[in-house]
Amino acid sequence: MNPKCAQSEQTPRAGRAEPFPSGRLTFLSPAPLPTGLPPVDHGHAVGEVNDNHLDFGTGVTSVFGWQANLGIPFFCFLFIAFFIPLIAFLMFYWLGDGWPDASHALRGVFDITFWIAVWGALFGFFMLSLPRWLAYGRLKNVIPTRFNRQRREVCFVPEGQKEPIFVPWEELVAWVTEAQGVTEYGVQRQYGFGIGFYHPATNEKYTLEFQTYGQFQAISNWEAIRAYMEYDVHTLKEIQDPLDLQGPDDLPW
Repeated sequence: MNPKCAQSEQTPRAGRAEPFPSGRLTFLSPAPLPTGLPPVDHGHAVGEVNDNHLDFGTGVTSVFGWQANLGIPFFCFLFIAFFIPLIAFLMFYWLGDGWPDASHALRGVFDITFWIAVWGALFGFFMLSLPRWLAYGRLKNVIPTRFNRQRREVCFVPEGQKEPIFVPWEELVAWVTEAQGVTEYGVQRQYGFGIGFYHPATNEKYTLEFQTYGQFQAISNWEAIRAYMEYDVHTLKEIQDPLDLQGPDDLPW
């Protein structure tokens, strides 16, 4: 979190919209109200959730990401190690001298493709997992934004600082942005969600923002936080995307 210039010179309040040259900014708080959208953490930005606090900004990728990390190399292994020798077997059976040529081709091709599949699958798994391992390593040094619903306050630790800043929940500013621009590929739209506050001592403004893939998704991310602070939801499972490819008892990672 870094100090930035204020997005608005007017006093923000929930429901007020403010246009800017390439789009519009809509405030969701102070004095947050229910938005009518489901509380869903589409961006996987929420980390720990318990009866005392919610950590925002340290979420991990969905279980589908790990399924893809394992499933893609495993599928490639099966295809190279077994399917290609099977194709060679059928070709030599129909075009060659029958069973003797087919069985000889099967053994010969399998001896080659099996080790290619093993090393290829291991290399693919490593390359797919490396960005995740690096991301998890960076998470160890990230101090999350903590929403404490019992004390009705939000705790921030700005980047490069060690002293926390406590902001009353009712004074926190939240907004969604929608912007569009023209590129060589056509009109592109971007959406984002942000929270911010003025430092109680210096009156300097700090903001924390991230992109989302839609306006409703951005509002749902905020609704997940608001619902937690208002005791409408109590667990991480309640704010996870129900369309994610994971079972009801799967861990979030």
